[in-house]
Amino acid sequence: MRIRVATKDDYLWIARVIGKKNLPYCTANHIKDDFMWHRLYCVYEGDKVLATFSLVYDWRFEYLAIKRLCILNKKNEGKGIAKFAIHSILPYLHGKVGVTPWEDNIAMRKVLESEGFHLEYRFSEKWCFYVKEC
Repeated sequence: MRIRVATKDDYLWIARVIGKKNLPYCTANHIKDDFMWHRLYCVYEGDKVLATFSLVYDWRFEYLAIKRLCILNKKNEGKGIAKFAIHSILPYLHGKVGVTPWEDNIAMRKVLESEGFHLEYRFSEKWCFYVKEC
């Protein structure tokens, strides 16, 4: 597996897939904005895009957010793709890095904790804020 900034072809395919998933935290509009701002990344193997995520700086709270990490095909869930993505990008990030998984996303929370993130607080009834200094 490898990671790259999404190309136009990646973006078009990812937007179609995400549009069908109906995920409130990752919509086709999110994907479009992230692509336009050059902050959309994809995890791929061969010619297949397996997952997508975005790196977005939050100016208000002064941290880099890993957002909208999404495994695009259900058959690829549980194969360590999210762990690969987080583990692979951390060496390139500097300063405060945050991730906001849903409280019931136990798999992502375990990945974050295994990569040295710690739960700082919960908010809005279902979100957790995990943080790590890089």
